[in-house]
Amino acid sequence: MFEIKDKVAIVTGGASGIGLATVEMILAKGGKPVIADYNEESGKKESERLGVPFVKVDVSCEEQVKNVVAAVVDMYGHLDIMVANAGINPIAGLLNLTMETYQRAVEINQNGVLYCDKYAIEQMVKQGTPGAVVNTSSVSGLVGQAHELAYNTTKFAVRGMTKSLALEYAPNNIRVNSIHPACVLSNMVNEDVIGHEMMQQMIALHPISAATGRIGLPEEIAHGIIFAIENTFMTGAEVVLDGGWTVQ
Repeated sequence: MFEIKDKVAIVTGGASGIGLATVEMILAKGGKPVIADYNEESGKKESERLGVPFVKVDVSCEEQVKNVVAAVVDMYGHLDIMVANAGINPIAGLLNLTMETYQRAVEINQNGVLYCDKYAIEQMVKQGTPGAVVNTSSVSGLVGQAHELAYNTTKFAVRGMTKSLALEYAPNNIRVNSIHPACVLSNMVNEDVIGHEMMQQMIALHPISAATGRIGLPEEIAHGIIFAIENTFMTGAEVVLDGGWTVQ
């Protein structure tokens, strides 16, 4: 068991949704989470509420990610956990997808995870201590979806990146796993924002929703992230939390 107590963790996209739920769970287990997010307003608000540090970061900028890792090490002297969770989902099929939109998805969803992993693992290797890295992919990193070319491509990339790094750093006792959620309730995905009809269509994609009547909750995905952090015999794995989507 990888004890989270007293461990220092960076959670990107940590100011809302899955990221925030993960920050709260790490804190509840006695860990020392740092909220890393581009949204300064939400980041500062949650930082004050929870009593944890907030650092602003655009994960598409390598230098900013490098500086965040350095700042956290300056705060605590070490880094033990990286949850590379920040991402975007541009909805566009091939003929409606601009290269600018595609490139932005690559910069955030793919390169952003790479930068987080690179500088976190570099620090963990330097420390010579066990480490845990969890990369947020998606159900879209397991199966194809029409009109989500950029998202599919980048989330499959995160899945492959995770497996490569898991093999490379297993000798250092640094574990790298990926998390694969389906639709999750958030500030951007709820009935008020997308409407009742769209929400019902979304719910219908998940077999378990026939019993629950809803899509996933951030805390359910965060629970999977915690499992991937704590389980010391788990690396290169795909933690699939999709309500049965890919079983079909």
